[in-house]
Amino acid sequence: MSVDRRAFLAVAGSTPIYAKTAWGSTPPFRIPIKLTDTRVLVDCTIGPHGPFSFVFDSGGTIGLIELKLAQQLKLKRLGSSFLGLKQGRKAYPIFIVPDLAFGNTVRQPVSTIAGVDVVNFGEGAVGSIAAGALTAGDCELDFEASEWRIYRDGLPDRSSWTRFPGAIFKYGNVNGSAFIAADAMLEGRMLRFGLDTGMPSAMRIYRKAAEQAGLWDTPRWSPTAPNGKGRMVRATLTLASVTMPDVIVTVIDDPEWDVFPNGVIGLPILRRFNMATASNEQTLFLKSNALPGLPARYNRAGIWIDRAGSDAKIMVVGPGSPAAKAELKAGDRLVGVQFEKLIDRMFEPAGNELALTVERAGTRREVTLQLQDFL
Repeated sequence: MSVDRRAFLAVAGSTPIYAKTAWGSTPPFRIPIKLTDTRVLVDCTIGPHGPFSFVFDSGGTIGLIELKLAQQLKLKRLGSSFLGLKQGRKAYPIFIVPDLAFGNTVRQPVSTIAGVDVVNFGEGAVGSIAAGALTAGDCELDFEASEWRIYRDGLPDRSSWTRFPGAIFKYGNVNGSAFIAADAMLEGRMLRFGLDTGMPSAMRIYRKAAEQAGLWDTPRWSPTAPNGKGRMVRATLTLASVTMPDVIVTVIDDPEWDVFPNGVIGLPILRRFNMATASNEQTLFLKSNALPGLPARYNRAGIWIDRAGSDAKIMVVGPGSPAAKAELKAGDRLVGVQFEKLIDRMFEPAGNELALTVERAGTRREVTLQLQDFL
């Protein structure tokens, strides 16, 4: 078994929950979902155990589960696979999951899943459901109704929705789920992006796309991961005829995921649309819903810091930021700070103030940094 990119729970392939019947003869399966600011969650049971909270992730090709839980459930190990995950690029154990049930509504007799030490999803999630949950059949994610619907005899009429032909496709791992992509206009440039309900940030793009959209050398940006080398900027995005003028976009130099060379649109944007798929036609449908957009969240101080003993050291200062206006510079030491607390505080609303003791070349000064919506 070979998978060389992110892995999430696979539900692709031949499975009874996607069995076809005569058109209109049966109602769809209706599976409850829970939408938070950062995740789409589905309650799952494994045999008699659970329910467990799993993330619905349209950006994954097979699956993840916490190793501790896999061991508690005594899941049978199928083998191992070399995966590129946030936990590191290495061989991960692959387990067989028997009798997996989604929302106590539909069941899958057998699935495969990759085990990791910690999934790091938050929201109490211990695993995730892959893109196949949406792309292997005719489905709909209705965020307004908090429902995942599986249609066994074809989608209802979607003529009023925006249609994206060729949006469902396989890449790399032939045994994994198909991915989803859609064309969107970023700063007036039409580009194709992956759609990833498992990504808690609004949008991530790579340098080539940023240069095409005129976002690489913007005069104002806030540093972000990896290691302060990423840049957060504001941009105008149009998806499915809906224009969003103030999207926070993370710009990264090198593509992290070559299946989507331009970048990925995440849950904070996707939650504003209901999503439907027609698998045989490889078609995605989007329609805007009435859910409000989420408040923008970014580093309003405009600095990236690293630990320096009991202090912190400024590594990057974003141009046009409050930190730049206060004449803070890379290499400055922030004396006596609580590292994690300071990071959290930099994401607070505009107008909040940070009292800092700044040391440079042995000289200290007191700085009051006022957070601003400077992007």
